Amino acid sequence: MSIKPATILKLTLLGYILVAIPLTIGLLNTMLQVDRLAAQMQQAVFNSTQAVESGRLITTLALSMERSALQYLVLKDRNILSRYEKQREPFIQEIRRLLDLPADDILAQRLQQLQEHEARLHQKLLSVTNDSTHVEDRLAEKEQLSNPAASIPFDVTSLVSRESRRMNEQIGSVRQLLLWQAAALIPLALLIAVTFSVLISAPLRHLGAAIRQLGAGEFDTSIEVSGPQDIRELGEQLDWLRQQLAALNEQKLQFLQHVSHELKTPLTTIREGADLLQDGIAGALNSEQQEVVQILHSNSLQLQAQVETLLNFNLALAQEQPPERKIINIAELVTSVIDKHQLTLRSRNISVNTQLIPGPVNGDTTQLQTVIDNLLSNAIKFSPDGGEIQIGLRQQNQQLLLDVIDEGAGIPEEDETRLFEPFFQGKSLPKGSVSGTGLGLSLVKRHLHLHGGSIQLMDSTRGAHFQVTLPLATQANNKT
Repeated sequence: MSIKPATILKLTLLGYILVAIPLTIGLLNTMLQVDRLAAQMQQAVFNSTQAVESGRLITTLALSMERSALQYLVLKDRNILSRYEKQREPFIQEIRRLLDLPADDILAQRLQQLQEHEARLHQKLLSVTNDSTHVEDRLAEKEQLSNPAASIPFDVTSLVSRESRRMNEQIGSVRQLLLWQAAALIPLALLIAVTFSVLISAPLRHLGAAIRQLGAGEFDTSIEVSGPQDIRELGEQLDWLRQQLAALNEQKLQFLQHVSHELKTPLTTIREGADLLQDGIAGALNSEQQEVVQILHSNSLQLQAQVETLLNFNLALAQEQPPERKIINIAELVTSVIDKHQLTLRSRNISVNTQLIPGPVNGDTTQLQTVIDNLLSNAIKFSPDGGEIQIGLRQQNQQLLLDVIDEGAGIPEEDETRLFEPFFQGKSLPKGSVSGTGLGLSLVKRHLHLHGGSIQLMDSTRGAHFQVTLPLATQANNKT
């Protein structure tokens, strides 16, 4: 039976209650056992005290009564008999009291024998008159009280010792019972606590994963969160938010695609017009006009590159796999991209140190070249004049690792989490550079995703360190 309270609060309270039940049962049982043991010990102490006191009185009265009986047999004085009678009443009372205690058979037999001796002695005293001459003034063995009473204190001591041992055994038994109780109830309470911790934390983890999914821009997968009613309602609200964000994202992409296409045609016309003016088709230009045309030409090229980046980004988002797949030597791509940037590298006196171990990759040449070009362009932008860029290529665990490291200021910590988001531009910009679209690293990440690869920012002490991971080509994907 599944436990699905309405809210997290009710689930938590239910967990506390269920954890408290076995602990409360254990506490109540412990109190019951301790109270019962205390009552038994109190009764045992009382019985022992009563037995010792009764044994002492019986022994004292037995000796006194035996002396009185001997005196009466000799003197035949009724006062002595009266004194005997007064001593006889507490004597019999103490014997009965001792017999009422949980005594053993030996003590009970001893007390019964003492009662029989006293009954014979009492009967003999009652038969004595003033003119009796035939009654002996000595006591027969079965009429003596001192002999059977002498061993009663020892029997009582043995009784107290046995009662003490019994109580010790009872204490040990209760201790063992409480230990077994703790051994059973504590793990049960812990098990219940762990179970409810999982029941409470699992839906919260699902909510966290759903929020991270939205933060990562994954709007295609529906959000379903199980658990209490309030958590399920939050999941439904998050799924509604996902749908709204997905619709907004689709509208944004459509707008960007539309704007990109709309800008591309007039931009091409402007660039071609600038080229015609620069070539002197419309007539000779003076030096100032040439400078203006050169500015138009360079800025139109830059704007065209940004528009094409937008188009490529929109195209990459719509793709589920690379446009084509073939075996590519990444080392050769790295070399060709470096050659492409030689003019910029020389103008800023930046050197590129490469350590390239070739490895085959199955993918699209244009997209992988874009990945390398964007990483190298960023490294050049943020490297100081006269700096060095390191590019390494190596194989590890059936994967190809490409490292691009510059000597710039690095990536600020507050920018690291949003570095690969579309249109995000960090606070630190290269000196003298024009702000771009903020799509370069997003496009790199998307192209690598289509190729089953990834990119991450590594810890570095000398600047930004980007590491690209791509699966090496195998016989299976060679045929793809």
